Amino acid sequence: MVTLDTRSPSDRRFRQGVSGGPVRTPPGPSEFRPPELERLQKVKNFILALDCSLRWTNAAVFEDGEVLASERLDIGRRQAAELPLVVERVLKETNRSFKDIGLVAVTNGPGYFTGIRVGASYAAALAYGLGVKVAPVSTLRMLAYPYTGKSKSRPVLALVYAGKGRVYAASFGCAQYGNTELPPGEYGGDQLGAWLQENPEEILLVSDDPEKAAETSGLTSREILLSPADAAVVAAIAAQMLEASYADSRSNDSIQSIAFPAAFPIVSPMELKIFYHRNPQVG
Repeated sequence: MVTLDTRSPSDRRFRQGVSGGPVRTPPGPSEFRPPELERLQKVKNFILALDCSLRWTNAAVFEDGEVLASERLDIGRRQAAELPLVVERVLKETNRSFKDIGLVAVTNGPGYFTGIRVGASYAAALAYGLGVKVAPVSTLRMLAYPYTGKSKSRPVLALVYAGKGRVYAASFGCAQYGNTELPPGEYGGDQLGAWLQENPEEILLVSDDPEKAAETSGLTSREILLSPADAAVVAAIAAQMLEASYADSRSNDSIQSIAFPAAFPIVSPMELKIFYHRNPQVG
């Protein structure tokens, strides 16, 4: 007699014996753990984070709220060749291997066109090969996070030089004061000046290159704080996304609902998207 196994193939721990083949005993209730819950717990513990969206090439590994190793290099156009080696070095520093990675976090723009593509392509390919998910993190959120983290509540406007008298910008934390958030996009100085006038709450301005951002945006009368690109910050944001996902999964007793909710953009490698925020050029 053949017993119908209603679980998904990935969950099966035994199979029906064929021609005298072995039959494994199915796990008891105390042994069974939903695979998605196992994955959530695994990725919560060990994260590889990457950032190639700006001048620097960054990699960091993160576990249980702590950065275990990181590397930050100015290697120009050699990112595609050097990034895999950077990742190998930070893993070696922690005596870990690729199989220990449970989640790959990567900045997905805006910033340097080539760097964004290098980082996102490598992250997606690696995650696909390892069978793990990807946490896309906005470059602007990475710059804002040191000033808007869990224990900070001051609104922030993050700026990245975009060339041709424009900057990429987005605000974070303004809505909690009843002000209008500036959505991620490419802006000129007049647009940013008008938005700042409409939002009287004191807002911190941050950038990876404050001098260039000030000259390009025309905001020379405002102090712009330095916020370096940092893969460790990308990892911290990804860990926070996972915590929220894990909390959401625990709030429902249904096994089928234990997954990353749409509100937290942790995606499969094939779903990773890049956002350049470049306005169409006419002429």
